[in-house]
Amino acid sequence: MTLATADVAAERAWWSDRLGLPDADDPPVGGFAVWAGDGVLAFAPAPERAARPCHHLALEVAPDRLVEASEWLSTVSPLVVLDDGETIVDFPNWAAHSVYACTPTGHVIELIARHRRPWSPGPDDRRPADVAAGHPSWFVRGLSEVGVCAPDVGALVDRLDGLGLPLWFGDPRTGFAAAGEESGLIICAREWRPWFPTDRAAAPGPVTIELEGVPALAHGDAVPVGTATVLRAARA
Repeated sequence: MTLATADVAAERAWWSDRLGLPDADDPPVGGFAVWAGDGVLAFAPAPERAARPCHHLALEVAPDRLVEASEWLSTVSPLVVLDDGETIVDFPNWAAHSVYACTPTGHVIELIARHRRPWSPGPDDRRPADVAAGHPSWFVRGLSEVGVCAPDVGALVDRLDGLGLPLWFGDPRTGFAAAGEESGLIICAREWRPWFPTDRAAAPGPVTIELEGVPALAHGDAVPVGTATVLRAARA
């Protein structure tokens, strides 16, 4: 997954230096890439003179480690506090709990524990650097969600359905829906609609998402969806 950022240096410092996610190979030109569990997250420079992008991204964590993982996240950015004073959000319809924070460049980051996808990281998942640094980045299972903007969410959902990524939750008429499956969701949002649970508007920026198991995606092809977003078949 490759997102755009208005400040590559600040973004890299947040993900690599402060969160401690390890570098991944083949970063985009002018950007960087890190491992997030079994997924690769990359950032590329936003186009000049474009609006400052604001993306939503969720990392899946082990369901029984959300509190520890949220403490890890809070060491680099304050957690978003809800109206009730809590930081953990209960999503009963999704069988999930989440916490949120914002990166210095304005992206809305979520750690989500999905209770229908139990997973217990074992000793082999621990990286020595994680243990030495005292943070649980090894609790991250992988990339769970990414936000995609469009002026017409219904048209975006129809486009994704035609590619084999069906509507999973929501009503596109409200400007919000989720497509795909629990192991990986595309969060479809109307442009400039605030990303929950913040007041930060969904400002579109270039997004590239590599997916496995979507027959409609042929290797090497870039399939446009939404605003400034392309889907690709995952590299072998």
